[in-house]
Amino acid sequence: MKLNIEVVCPGCCSIKVVRNGVKKTGKQNLLCRGCGLQFQAEYRNKGADYSVKEKLIRMLLRGSGVRDCAAVLEVSVSCVLATILKEGSGLEIKPRHRHYAKVQIDEQWSYVGKKKKKVWMIYAICAQSAEILAASWGKRNKAGVRRLMMKLKGLEIDVFCTDNWESFAEVLPKDKHLTGKQFTKKIEGVNTWFRTRLRRLARRTTCFSKKLIYHWSMMKLAITKRNQRESYI
Repeated sequence: MKLNIEVVCPGCCSIKVVRNGVKKTGKQNLLCRGCGLQFQAEYRNKGADYSVKEKLIRMLLRGSGVRDCAAVLEVSVSCVLATILKEGSGLEIKPRHRHYAKVQIDEQWSYVGKKKKKVWMIYAICAQSAEILAASWGKRNKAGVRRLMMKLKGLEIDVFCTDNWESFAEVLPKDKHLTGKQFTKKIEGVNTWFRTRLRRLARRTTCFSKKLIYHWSMMKLAITKRNQRESYI
């Protein structure tokens, strides 16, 4: 009795998969005619398996730390860090539309390297959909607000809503600026989402980022994944 097993591409889910030579390990290499991805049906190294990497990203975006992911998925810590860097470093936050009626802006701190070193993310969201439009990272100062405004330069925005931080009042256009906590309820909820979903952003934790490059890569990955779905990840 002959059993035929249909192989599906892990990248695009196409069934147009053909054999494409043999690896040095002796494993059969496969090629997807749809997206051009090369992969194997089984991997000796779990860290190279696309399904494991997909689970890894989902765990990172569900509050698991780097070492938690490594222990559960049975991969190395360096594999987890390499995945964060590969998946997140090249991402760009791109708004879906050109016009937004109301945009809320707020800042959020986190640790990098040590708990005495705080870094800040200043970011903007659409008040109606909670889509994250842009973010700047660094110190909590006027320069950070200016960098954010440069990223919003190509958008048509009717109103900016912020809290009472003086740097917002100095940088944002006064005729379009509303100040007060009553105008920033939506972005305060997004702040809570970040703190809940990313282990490195929890206020009382030992799982903070050790290097800025991994921190920003993880933040961009989280923002991109969140914007891709209208509901929570």
